[in-house]
Amino acid sequence: MNALRRVLAALISPPLAKTLAAKELENARRSYLENKTHQEFYASQVTFELGRITRLEKYLEEPIKAE
Repeated sequence: MNALRRVLAALISPPLAKTLAAKELENARRSYLENKTHQEFYASQVTFELGRITRLEKYLEEPIKAE
């Protein structure tokens, strides 16, 4: 009977502060990794777009050749 009470108490009682903190820390780490991935992706996009702008500006500066 005591075992049943302990199981029910564990299911009903709120989680400990350390348990909540551990879960929050794990969520923060996952969020950090996800945002770090986004940062790396968009940094490469910026480099790509700058190269594209340079290439197009150079192309538009060239004189038009008559065929």
